[in-house]
Amino acid sequence: MFLIIGIIPEAQFDEEVNGLKKKRKKRLNKKVVIPAVLALSVTLGGFSLPGSNAHANPTTVLFQAPEGLSKAEIVKAYLQSQVVSEVGAKSASIGEQFKIVKEVADSSTNTYHVRTIEQYNGIPIYGSGQTVALDANNNVYASFGKVTQKLGRSIISTDPSITKEAAERTAKEQVVAEIGEVKQYDGVETELTIYPHEGRNYLTYLVKVSTSVPAPGFYHYFIDATTGEIVDQFNAVHEADAPAVTPITGRGLDLFGKVQNFIAVKDSTSGKSYLHGAAIGGGTTTNPNIVPVHTYKANRMGETPFILLSGLFGFSGFEVETGTSFFADPAAVSAHTNSIKVNTYYQNIHKRNSIDGNGMPIISTVHIGSKWNNAAWNGKQMLYGDGDGILFSSLAGAMDVAGHEMTHGVISKTANLTYQGESGAINESLADIFGALSEMHSHGLTSPSEWEMGEDIYTPNVPGDGGLRSMSNPKSKKLSAAYGLKDNAYPDHYEDRYLGELDKGGVHINSSINNKAAYLISEGGEHHGVKVTGITRSKTEKIFYRSLTNYLVPSSGFKEMRAAAIQSARDLYPDRNGAPSAETKAVIAAYDAIGVPAQ
Repeated sequence: MFLIIGIIPEAQFDEEVNGLKKKRKKRLNKKVVIPAVLALSVTLGGFSLPGSNAHANPTTVLFQAPEGLSKAEIVKAYLQSQVVSEVGAKSASIGEQFKIVKEVADSSTNTYHVRTIEQYNGIPIYGSGQTVALDANNNVYASFGKVTQKLGRSIISTDPSITKEAAERTAKEQVVAEIGEVKQYDGVETELTIYPHEGRNYLTYLVKVSTSVPAPGFYHYFIDATTGEIVDQFNAVHEADAPAVTPITGRGLDLFGKVQNFIAVKDSTSGKSYLHGAAIGGGTTTNPNIVPVHTYKANRMGETPFILLSGLFGFSGFEVETGTSFFADPAAVSAHTNSIKVNTYYQNIHKRNSIDGNGMPIISTVHIGSKWNNAAWNGKQMLYGDGDGILFSSLAGAMDVAGHEMTHGVISKTANLTYQGESGAINESLADIFGALSEMHSHGLTSPSEWEMGEDIYTPNVPGDGGLRSMSNPKSKKLSAAYGLKDNAYPDHYEDRYLGELDKGGVHINSSINNKAAYLISEGGEHHGVKVTGITRSKTEKIFYRSLTNYLVPSSGFKEMRAAAIQSARDLYPDRNGAPSAETKAVIAAYDAIGVPAQ
């Protein structure tokens, strides 16, 4: 999902403009024995221990908990209280407009966090969502996400006239028209949803189609469930049993010539080994967190037999195999080991077990396309191009790129930030932030902070160019003059943000504004006349992770990001005697420095 590159070369600028005009016109399952993997854990890393706890002291009460209600009832009662009562609104039970999709008790701060979506007659409303936080007394002390008004007076059809299968056929026809014949889809997910669009509420089938060959894609189609017409669409690419196997210690050279050791598997019948392994970290020695990690290669060199890795996802890919324990594909080795390192970061620092928090397999595919200058998360897996050797070398070589793409997966499983406009810019920014943080974590706590994106793979023939994007100094990276931005550079202040339609409303361009805030919170500095005292990256990463998982919602923009970061800082580093902590002050100052207003 979500491209790492984020800039549109001038050669492609006209193509995107034309695309906007057209849019306006056309409204092995391998049986890895996981316990056996533990035998390799001493060689490959061991286990992490739980960290120390912080304690929140929420002081604001937005809603006093009525007696006798459960936590879920309190949340719904609070949200219902935000709906303006209207004459003529149809009667509904309290909270019927809101559906709870996740509840988490945070013992470290003695708080309770609930995530909701809005619904109409049981059908979810696309892009809606709220997060509500309860204190130890079940009072609401924080809430994020707008509440839809007048829903009780709406008349929306909820009876589809076409079938789910018909909607999927329409979506697939569009994909084929866009990229050519697709022999096997990585995944197709369909959900009946209410889609607010251009002042109307449509009953639609939201069809999400993931592809990797012949081109990477994470296509979203909103198919009118009464007429079968396409209401809206976008590509959110952010662009029989096999033989039993046993774990082995695999080795290989990565793209930088460094020997890497990792878990792989061997088929005792054929003698071949494959890049099917596991990341181990977190939990305990008797009950560790083990996440399957699988790496494929993809190419357009004709049909050859291959072993399907995962029935869960059904994607096409060729095995990365060897007749020994040494793997000779540097891109595959890099993608495989970088995935493990990023997962280790999330497990060790945030106690998150894989992308979805529940041990979801981490899948990568390398050698996508011909000299493809990009990397992506397509809703199911990471995809890496080999680069053209001029603008990019193989994108599988950059750990911050792996962290960026995996974080898009984390975002989709938590706040699910809508991929357009301001919420899309926050989406891209958080992917950059955690991409950089995961890379710094892999270098060790004593290593210098490094806030550049893609420096290992960008313009490989130009030494010391600093990378694709700079979080420390966004304006040091130039953009096409066609965007009309000040200095033709990435913005570092909210007033200078891009307001056009290209780049899905500036999702990559405007991400640099929030990136600058993260840098200032961690490292400190003076920006636009505002001084910020840094609080270290270890505190910064906790604040942003809490913001993402506990407070941000699909529609969150810059103001909501500011509020979520401040609330997270207050949770983790409480006010003392009515005064904000140093950590909270740093967050407030950083967002003042980049010009994001409180309201």
